[in-house]
Parts: sequence; structure tokens; C-alpha cells
Amino acid sequence: MELERSRATVRRFATAALLVTASCGGCEDPGFVSLTPGVDVNPLVLDLGEVPLGVRAQGVFTVRSRGDAPLMISRVDLEDPGDFEIINETGRVLAPAQSDVVQVAARPSELGAQEATLVIESNATENPRIEIPVRLIGVEPPPCDDLNVCTTDVFDTELAACTHEFADGTPCQAADRCIIDAVCSRGVCLGATKTCNDNSVCTRDLCRQIDGECVFLDNEIACEDDNPCTADFCSPEGCEHVPLSNGTACDDGDLCTQGDACFAGACVGTGMPDGTACDDNDTCTVEDTCRAGVCSGTSIIASKAEGEHVFTYDLTDWPERAFLHRREVSMSDDGIFYGLDHLNLPNDQGLTHVVFAFSQCGTPVYEFAYRPPDAHVRVSYVRRAMQIGMNNQVRMVVGVRQQPMNGYEPQTTTYLLNDAGQVLLSGVQTLGGETGRSLLPDGSHIFGVVWPLSSHTPTPENPARQNLVVVREDVSGNVLWRHERESSDWAEFLGVAGPRVLFWAQGRFGALDFNTGATVWSQETPFITKEMALATNLDLGVARASNQLIGVEILNGTQVFRFPETSTFEYIPRTDPVISADGRVLVMMERRNPDTFQPETLSWVVLDAQGQVVRETILPYTFPLDFLETRHEDFNDDPYPTVADDGVAYIGYGDTFWAIDPSGNIRWTYTSTIENAFTGTVPLLRDDGIMLINETGRRIVGIRTNGGQMSDDGWASFRHDNERTNFTP
Repeated sequence: MELERSRATVRRFATAALLVTASCGGCEDPGFVSLTPGVDVNPLVLDLGEVPLGVRAQGVFTVRSRGDAPLMISRVDLEDPGDFEIINETGRVLAPAQSDVVQVAARPSELGAQEATLVIESNATENPRIEIPVRLIGVEPPPCDDLNVCTTDVFDTELAACTHEFADGTPCQAADRCIIDAVCSRGVCLGATKTCNDNSVCTRDLCRQIDGECVFLDNEIACEDDNPCTADFCSPEGCEHVPLSNGTACDDGDLCTQGDACFAGACVGTGMPDGTACDDNDTCTVEDTCRAGVCSGTSIIASKAEGEHVFTYDLTDWPERAFLHRREVSMSDDGIFYGLDHLNLPNDQGLTHVVFAFSQCGTPVYEFAYRPPDAHVRVSYVRRAMQIGMNNQVRMVVGVRQQPMNGYEPQTTTYLLNDAGQVLLSGVQTLGGETGRSLLPDGSHIFGVVWPLSSHTPTPENPARQNLVVVREDVSGNVLWRHERESSDWAEFLGVAGPRVLFWAQGRFGALDFNTGATVWSQETPFITKEMALATNLDLGVARASNQLIGVEILNGTQVFRFPETSTFEYIPRTDPVISADGRVLVMMERRNPDTFQPETLSWVVLDAQGQVVRETILPYTFPLDFLETRHEDFNDDPYPTVADDGVAYIGYGDTFWAIDPSGNIRWTYTSTIENAFTGTVPLLRDDGIMLINETGRRIVGIRTNGGQMSDDGWASFRHDNERTNFTP
């Protein structure tokens, strides 16, 4: 068709030329018009640059008719083509101002420089023959070794990129030397755990992860039988329990007995009359009395219906800007609540942190105060974490970086507290600013820091340089592996999902091998995210990025879904997502007026693992005129949800808190008497049917639930609890 249009144009121009000539009658006519064809080719040199052997590179020339007569192209060819070729048909007749393209491709088969000449011949008055160099340099394909023995690394010439296939079944060696008989599985090094056993009940048997050696530690309490009337000790034959002399004073632990003494190896006392007032040391009971020799009271929990307020625990009264941060709460296995309270000091003296702990229905356990590193200087990118480890030890980590004018100097402080709030360990790490940390069930840690490579004040010409460093330490602090990669001044450690360690840095999501630290996969992404909900059994990680949820396969990094499919300011996630034990992805969404962008409604949305909407529940809520009043005062952070093992979800916003069952029905609503009271702190569920939530930032309230608990089968909430911080098995 293009050729026919060109021929028609030629005929029209030829006819016009004949008419002009005929009117002259062979004489000199000042009105005679001479029509001349011209040609213009761009570029004048085509350099394809360095091209790996076997990779197809391509370039384009534009041929333009620039005269006032048709351009007749008689030849388009390559001289000495070598690996070059022309891959399209070019129009042979171009009308004035018309253009066409010549496409040249090459797949180099040998190393070194190659050059061919593109020849274009035409009826152009000037430059009827044009010769244009076409060049490339054949180079070796780039190295593709990702330093992971559990992947087969190949440069794919069709994709012009490295590919990494899982090398399942390949023998490997984990950095944790207590992993034996390891082989590769889905890109990671997995094996059995070495067993250490000296067949003695009087020792604690351990495998030392740094070298795989068995260690047998004397265990003084191994033979403790919790009987105050026996002397307990180890002997070569095992544990010995020798009764104490009859009449030895003791305490049978019963508040309703007196005159306790040992008799035949047992502690016994004389019972007090029923009805005698006592104290069972449980703030969740009232009217404690002795009954049949046992001190007990009436439960204030049992008397409440689901969704009713049970108790209030007030935080330290403070004159101005004190708050409990959104994620800095934890709960131990025995139900002790831990919080990190932020208290601003007067006269711009900075701030102080108070770690507080309480049990039951408001019984204080301890308070520990300290000055954080961000109390003295202006800082950026503050990271804080609290973890509850074995024996209720609290690990508190605060990582900061100073403002750019101070050279982004990083500083991370760590405190380790015992169950009474006494400092076991404290230290200042100035080598990097913490981005996140996972406490694993074996007592080891995996954490990330932004590691500075320069110490100057950054400028546009000489910016700051840094890497993301991810480290795994054993329970004794020995480094098992270290992974380092290029980063901007913001990077994120996203958590551990089964055998993978997730991160975000320098525009890429990625996963490392839990046992070796080697890269399993790395995918470029336009999204930035602070956190990711993880479900190993679903092979799914879900992050909130910009105005969407992004679902990613944990095993290979493939994007599964975006919700909503199109990013918009009219319908946005108002919380980070959580994943329930039965595989549902849950999130609170906010719908805004398309003209004013003022929020209008809140809804609770349930997605399946492919990001499809299962159901949406509109939540009864009316936004105040100034909707920012509903935001957490610390940078307007959002609320965080929790989902129990029975599928009931808990979420608060403004002055309202909801419990929503799996079918989308609202089980109950709790409304605070304080306007816009609830903050973004994660709700925590206790074994006794109490849920703890943060009201106004200055008090914790206990609400009666139906008794559902946290589950390990999914990412039930963004929380820090015993032996499962940012970790899903």
C-alpha cells in the first residue's frame, strides 16, 4: 500500500512537470520549475556498542526524502556484512518529506570489533550514494555467578540477562554447622539438625552453631523438683531428691494455710477457715477468700461479655507529646505486656524512653528508662524494635542516622534486660543504622543495617555511599554469615519466611538463603515498602507500596498481584496487610471523594492468595472534619490489624474499634469515650481471652474477646513476641 501511494505521488509530479514543459513550447520561460530529489539519512554512524556473544542487538536508520521531487531508492545493502543483516523491507519510492526506516541487527559470533557498511543509492541530486559505518564490539557474556551453590547460573542470550535456576539435590554446606547432610532445595541449603546427647540429665546439651561441636553445660536446676522439702542434686546415677528433716519450716505456696512445715518430704500447713480474706496476687480477680484451703476470687474477665471493657492500665502522665509507638509493643508467652514509651523532655532536651511491663489486669512488673541516641541530635531514618526472648529477656534496639549535614553518621544502641528489668548487656554500635531484626526460635538473630561507606557531608556531586548488610548471628553472638549489597540511604530488612530472608534495597526486592546468606533471587521493582506480611505455606509475601498491595511469591520473587490493579488516590490501603491462618489477605481500605480527596468510607477487605476480592465490609464510621485527627501523632502513622487463629480480625480507627469474623460480619464494636482515641499500636491477644489495645497513646485497655489466639500459620500481625519476631516458620 505504501509503495502504491508513492507511485501515485510520482505520477502526479510527472504530470505536473509535463504540463509546465508544454506551456513553455520549447522556449525559455521564467516560470519553469525544476524539481530535484534529495535524501537525508540519520544517524551517519550506527554504533551498537559492546554486545555479548550470541546476543541480538538492533539499530535503526531513518531515510527521509528532503527534495521537492520523489526520491527513487535503487539500493539498500550491507557491504562486508559479517554478522550484520538488514531485517526489514524499505520503500523504494519516497514522496517529498516522506520517510522510512532501515533496521539493522547483529548477533556477534566472535570477540572484538566488527564493522560493516550500509550502502544507500538513489536518484538524489546530491549524495546519490551514501555509505554509513555500522559497528559493534563482541564481548564475553557477563559473569552470572550469584555465589549460591544452590542455583545454576546461566547467561540467556535471548533475554540478554542472567538466569538462576534452582539446583535441587546439590550437596551444600550451611553456615550453621549444626545443619548436617544438607542438600539444595528450591534455592536454599537445607538439612537435618545435629543431635547432641551425653545421656545425662544433669547437663544442658547444645550444638555450637559456629563450628558444629557438641557442648555439655552443667545444669544446676536440672534436678529441681519444686518441692521445698527435698534437697535436689545430681549424681553419677542421675538426680537425687533427699527429704529434709520433719519440722523444717517451708512454704506450701497456699495463701490459705499457716504453720507450714516439712513432713515425710512434703510441705503441709494448717488450713484457714473458709471465708478468710486473702490475696491471690491476681489483679484479674476480686473478693479473694479462702475456700477449701485455696485462695481464690471472682474473675473480672468471666463476668464480661465479648467486646466489653475489662480493665485500664494508665501510662506515665506526661505534660506534652508522649506516645507509644505503633509497633513497639510485645507480649511474652505468659501474657506479660511490654511497651516502649516515648517521653519528650522540656526545653528541647530531647526525649527519654521508658520500657514498661505489666501482667494480669494491670499489675506492674517493672519500668526501665534510658536516653536513646536520637535524644541529643537531629536524626533521620529512626528504627526501633523490641523483642522478647527466652526467660522473658527483652532485647531493645534503636538505630538512627544523623541529618545529612552531619554526614549521616549512624548509631545503633542495644539493651538486653532480664525479667526484672535489670540490664544484662548494653552497647553502642556506630558502624551502621539498624533496619530490622528477626529473633529465631533457636535463639539466633538475623538483622540488617545500613552500612556507611563514606563519612563526609553528602553533596550532589559527592553523595553519601552505603550498603545494606544482612547478618546472621548465633545465640552467642558469633557471625554465621554476612551478606552485603549496594544500597541507598534507605533499605529494609523485611523478615524471615521459612528458609528465606527477605529484603528491599536499591530498587530491588530480594531473598537470601536462611542457612548460607547467598542470594536466592532478586527482582527489580518500582515499589518501596517498609514491611511485608509473609505466609510460607502460601508462598506469598504481601507489602503495602504507594497506594496498592503488592503480592510476591516468596520462592522465586514473581509478582502475583496488585490490589487495586491501578494505583489511585481515591481507594487506598489504610493499614498494612495481615495474612490469616486459613490463607486470607486482610486489609482496611479507605475510599475518598474523587474531587476533594477527603475520606468518605472505611471498609474491611478480604482477598484470596491471588489478590481477588472475596468480600468487603463497610465499617460504620463517620470521619471528623479534620480527618488528620484520626492519625497517630507520630508522623500520622496508620493503625495495625491483628487476626486470630479462628479468623476473627481486630482493627481500630479514630475512636472506634471493631472485631470482624471471617464471613465479614462485625461481631462487636468498642467506642472510646475519648474522641479519636485509638492509635496505630498493634492489638495483642492473651491466652485468657483478653485483647490489649492502645487508647489515646496514654493508656492500655483490656477488652474481652472470644478467646482466639495468634497463629504461626501466617502473618497474624506486625508485632514482636516471644521467639517469633518478623518470622514465620
